[in-house]
Amino acid sequence: MCSVSWWIDESGYQLYFNRDEQKTRAPALSPQSFIEQGTQVLMPIDPVGKGSWISLNEQGLSLCLLNNYQGKTPSGELTSRGQLLKRLSSEATVAQVEWQFAQLDLQQFAPFTLLAFELGHDKVREFQWDGEKVSVTYAISPHFSSAVALESAVAYRQSIYDELSIKTSDDLLVFHSQHYPEHPHLSVCMHREDAQTVSFTRIQAAKDNLQMSYVAGSPCSHLTPQALAAQTYHFQDNRFQNDRFQEMVPLFGISL
Repeated sequence: MCSVSWWIDESGYQLYFNRDEQKTRAPALSPQSFIEQGTQVLMPIDPVGKGSWISLNEQGLSLCLLNNYQGKTPSGELTSRGQLLKRLSSEATVAQVEWQFAQLDLQQFAPFTLLAFELGHDKVREFQWDGEKVSVTYAISPHFSSAVALESAVAYRQSIYDELSIKTSDDLLVFHSQHYPEHPHLSVCMHREDAQTVSFTRIQAAKDNLQMSYVAGSPCSHLTPQALAAQTYHFQDNRFQNDRFQEMVPLFGISL
């Protein structure tokens, strides 16, 4: 259950992601920096699957993952889809992601859609696994997933996107905060009795600016300019920088 949109222009790209989860699921950990295959990668962490749903690396490549609840889940023991994203997060180019993707045994993963963004490219690569077959194509913003009433949710959220007539990247902040009390389960900032939008992530990728902003909580009530500014993480001199990072180090056992 998620909503993702993006903005691409001559300077780079911006990626916006609402993560929807069951209310009983443990809260995610704020973005952390990892060295994966010699590449520095920034991502929030799902403490359940130990992986992530969105990443940015120091090469300017980003990945994001949406669950495909309507696909056919393979039988047998499965690996968390978040581990798949983490495994691919260090690749420098979309072409490398595509090559590595082709080597995977997808029968160990539940169905998903994986989107790949590369700095300097105006097309977004889309990898779909429905539990039986693979599709690799190009994606158009926005994308949605939902475990409940998918067709209704997609139609409603797409109508909101179209009504906003997105003209700037800031319009996408409004879009991801959209909540209509009469249709809370369909809204972009979703609320149901059992689930809700639990966080918002924005990735900004330009030649001299790579950063991830992460705001926990429902965007309709927590996504503000102040919250984005306070929770922005970026690479600087090959080292992860954030005002709160030094406080997080002992909590997560991160080595500098």
